[in-house]
Amino acid sequence: MSAREAVPASLILLRMVAGLGVAAMTSAIVGGFTTASFTEEGGALLALTWGRVTLLDIYLAFLFGWLWIAWRERSPLRAALWGVATLVTGSLALFGYLLGASLRARTITDVVLGPHRGDAAL
Repeated sequence: MSAREAVPASLILLRMVAGLGVAAMTSAIVGGFTTASFTEEGGALLALTWGRVTLLDIYLAFLFGWLWIAWRERSPLRAALWGVATLVTGSLALFGYLLGASLRARTITDVVLGPHRGDAAL
């Protein structure tokens, strides 16, 4: 995108939301690891019925997010690496991918469909 092309307001908003998501998740993960035991508190969470339900809910959402990434990516290797990142860091990886995609995109359609599908799909 050249400096003269106007960036759509929706794309600017998406970039801001994704950037805030990266910052929030990074802060939460660092804060969690520095103040609590992952294994002890994770075990307590798994011992609760609603803890297990919540984890199932979250990981199904992560799966859906990763499926979008895998569909959008041209490279199966990159898609697989993003899958591992999503499995390990959850929303941090999803927001990171969304931020990167939105920074490279010219339109919201490019973000959603990917640069190799954007114009052909319309």
